Amino acid sequence: MKIYIMVDLEGITGVVSSERQARPGSDGYEEARRLLMSDLNAAIEGALEGGATEIVVYDMHYYGLNVILNELHPRAKIIMGNPHVVPPELGLNGSYQGMMMVGYHAMAETKGALLPHTYALDMKSLHLNGVLMGEIGLEAAIAGTFGVPLIMISADSKGMEEAEKLLKRVEKAVVKYAISKEGAVCLPASTTKEIIRKRAKIAVERIDRFTPYKVPSPYEIKLEFYEAGSAEKAAKISGVNRLDDRSIQLKGDDLPLLWKRFTSKYQ
Repeated sequence: MKIYIMVDLEGITGVVSSERQARPGSDGYEEARRLLMSDLNAAIEGALEGGATEIVVYDMHYYGLNVILNELHPRAKIIMGNPHVVPPELGLNGSYQGMMMVGYHAMAETKGALLPHTYALDMKSLHLNGVLMGEIGLEAAIAGTFGVPLIMISADSKGMEEAEKLLKRVEKAVVKYAISKEGAVCLPASTTKEIIRKRAKIAVERIDRFTPYKVPSPYEIKLEFYEAGSAEKAAKISGVNRLDDRSIQLKGDDLPLLWKRFTSKYQ
């Protein structure tokens, strides 16, 4: 049984600052990476205990260089670096039975959320076929085009609320409780790794109970930026339509390709 695990950093145990922990090179970044490894390896261990036979991790934060390779569980493989150029057959595809998300967070503009954003800090909102969503929703929808369900997610409390609104069923591991943009009630890593491991194990054991999050094609993605300059930059990418001063539109029948073409150019 193949499981695909996407890992981000803002929703990792103990991470509460973008500038001091989530940004590569910052004073707290190396500690944040170690906390990431605790959460990630817990998910891998749980998935293996639940019956997974192959696990591929996708490092999607910043430059894709956050996972400490020599500390990664030996049964897993990882896609690192610039994932936008990875051929589909080497990334997420229909050969996987389930997807997990580790270290996720709420979308931009979420009231009371911890480190909320939608992919880039200059993006204010994202709508897919008229539905407002963040990274959790869009990545679940992309997985859904391959028939792959999102089966487990670890995140802060606000990120989890977002997932619950979109998904009928998903195993949930809350690692911290948001109280402000850069403040949270955090659980220790010794506690969260057990929560994540158990939720991942249950998710794989009960994998037949999950259904993919499917959005019907054709697809329309509307992005609103905080600044007009960002929309101007994005509008220079082939296939992008500028809607107004701060908004753009992407349209197509292949959601994974549509999003990959945009993100590979807008960095």
